[in-house]
Amino acid sequence: MKIIIVEDEIRICEGICRLIEKISDDYEVVAKADNGEDGLRLILELSPDIVITDIMMPVMNGLEMLTELKKKDRMPKVIVISAYSEFSYAQEAMRLGVREYLTKPITIGELTQSLKSLADEVSGNMAVPETLSSLNNIFQGIINGIIDTDEKLKQYLDNRHGIKNETVFAELAAYLGYYYEEKVSAVKKNLESMLDKIKGVKYIILEFPRTMSLLAVIYSYDDSKDLEKGIQMSVQRNPVSMQGVCMGMIKAEGLENIQSSYRIIESCLHWNMIFGDGVIITFPQITEINVKKCDYPTDIENSMKKSLYSMDRAATLNSVKQFEDYFFDGTLYNPKEIKEAYTRFIWAAFGILKEINEFEHVVFEQKQLIEKIDAAKSAVEMRDILDMVFGSLFENRKEKENLGLTVKRTINMIHEFYKDGITLDEIAGKLGITPEYLSTQFQKEMGLNFSAYIRNYRIGKAKLMLIGSSMKVYEIAAEVGYSDPKYFSRVFRQVTGQKPDEYRKTQK
Repeated sequence: MKIIIVEDEIRICEGICRLIEKISDDYEVVAKADNGEDGLRLILELSPDIVITDIMMPVMNGLEMLTELKKKDRMPKVIVISAYSEFSYAQEAMRLGVREYLTKPITIGELTQSLKSLADEVSGNMAVPETLSSLNNIFQGIINGIIDTDEKLKQYLDNRHGIKNETVFAELAAYLGYYYEEKVSAVKKNLESMLDKIKGVKYIILEFPRTMSLLAVIYSYDDSKDLEKGIQMSVQRNPVSMQGVCMGMIKAEGLENIQSSYRIIESCLHWNMIFGDGVIITFPQITEINVKKCDYPTDIENSMKKSLYSMDRAATLNSVKQFEDYFFDGTLYNPKEIKEAYTRFIWAAFGILKEINEFEHVVFEQKQLIEKIDAAKSAVEMRDILDMVFGSLFENRKEKENLGLTVKRTINMIHEFYKDGITLDEIAGKLGITPEYLSTQFQKEMGLNFSAYIRNYRIGKAKLMLIGSSMKVYEIAAEVGYSDPKYFSRVFRQVTGQKPDEYRKTQK
């Protein structure tokens, strides 16, 4: 894929180039420009597949450049980058047909997702719905970028569903994360129950397994304030039913803005890690939040490094717990700053492990961890990352006789019944203890939570089968307890950084 970058800040431009180099060899930056006029000339001359452009630039700004391309019918796939304060300009870019919108500073995870989405459109890898008669298919196609919002479609929606060109949609996004497969049905029912109770509401709910999300597109409602209030009250009244689900809401003015608005609210969902369960992130209100500067806890890092030198498990995990609690004590920090701090903390640990020749016990690669941190949207996911890094470190060194009888029996049952989908509640029932007690003891003694352990164990078994057998991926998925091969592949990639087939090839 040929890419042109139009950005007047040299530091940002070079940073984007470095990110693209890390993402894939399939992407090639063929030219760079520091203003819209030069960018326009290069785009017309080189016909790139994708253009990444800033908005505010000298000589000719990004909007003017895109407008000229639109007039000449030479509009490429475009990623707009801007600051939150420039959102009104970004809205104009969306009206010009921009597919992707990223806010500064850009992370490798966000850029990877945007490039992948546009590359799929360019190469035609997205499946086209068999029929437009289904409203779900239509909106799924619009958001995936495979159905154009032309006059014919608008006329059809007006005649068939009463959806007019000037309709202001409300989009309610729900991110389920790693637990998508086991939660999707229940969360979808909860969303339906919430929306059905609000007067005058018509909606459809779309499923996006690739991004582990649901999206309710609301195309008829009496009052936007009542709608938002009704949804927020429903979530607060039933916090358990939506526990661990990151939710966000945004308006889209007209069909042509549905896709870009979804991308925007999706990129804002990581604010859930600050506000927690029961709070719906709304855009653009979230851009007006005053956050506290995030001072990195150097003292906690030094304590962690000291305990790692002696491989003192208890002291190390205590420092990790202090680090987690530091960021999630109710203070409003920018989620991107939290992610940067997590990266720094883990890298500090890796430095010590290399010094004392213990790095072989680390099971995660640098690129894989960066992607995990970038993609995280909740405090639970951030905690899971540290659980998996430090828990796996000590798990790989732990002598089983050091464990208490309860945790030993739990591990034995996981190893015996992991392929049957055994749960924490089931094991607690067999042991005659409460799930809360078992969860606490398991975390305390193993250094990682139950879900992370069983996930790592299943993927570990899958790795052995991929290397040591000729079984198909779907057969391995079933063998290690995943009924959906696609979901297994996503989890495998989240844990290892590679798809199962890719892992098999690199290990042969």
